[in-house]
Amino acid sequence: MLLLNANRVVPRECLINAVWGAQSPPTSRSQVHICISQLRHKLAEALHDGHGIETQPYGYVLHIEPGDLDVEVFRQKTAAADLAQDRGRLEQAVELYRAAVALWRGPALSDLESEVLRGAAAQLDEERIAADEKRIELELRLGRHRALVHELTGLVVRHPLNELLNGYLMTALYRSGRQADALASYQRTRSRLAEELGLEPGRELRALERAILRHDDSLVADGDVPCRSWDGQHGRP
Repeated sequence: MLLLNANRVVPRECLINAVWGAQSPPTSRSQVHICISQLRHKLAEALHDGHGIETQPYGYVLHIEPGDLDVEVFRQKTAAADLAQDRGRLEQAVELYRAAVALWRGPALSDLESEVLRGAAAQLDEERIAADEKRIELELRLGRHRALVHELTGLVVRHPLNELLNGYLMTALYRSGRQADALASYQRTRSRLAEELGLEPGRELRALERAILRHDDSLVADGDVPCRSWDGQHGRP
């Protein structure tokens, strides 16, 4: 909680709620105080002089320097990548997105059991997959479809209901001369959506399947990737 709200006061009650929820023990305030004291001691060696946890009347502030927090660096790199893309520097944008995602070491907050933190973790994971989506779109535009097939296959396994990633995989497979595999990928996605959500694929994914069936010239043209601006209803659950 302190890191997620770095340089801002986190009320003591928020910390108690994050740890115990509605079932906080009578000693919760004193336990938080003890934990903060222990954490302050551990952080003293890791952070710069004069920075650490400060006690406020109603809570605590974790002071950090710019660049100390991975998520902050991640957001800086993705913002720089967005700017590079807007300026037409696609290669630079790809490398910045890749460097941003490389900061991750697995799902966000995966070792913490807290209902309060699950929402924050979901938001962070969504930011990560969005960076991957943007990079993959650019790499497809740069003609790297063959190199992307393996990565996209793994991403689709981990995010089977993400229609945007499924569309990128279908595009990469088709451009690699694997029309049958591209269509099979569509059918797997369609079946999964029907089984888990009772839904058909979105309009954009259906259009992509039709384009693959008729060998539409737009699928191999330079420039925009099919469905590149796509953020369909079920694209990113």
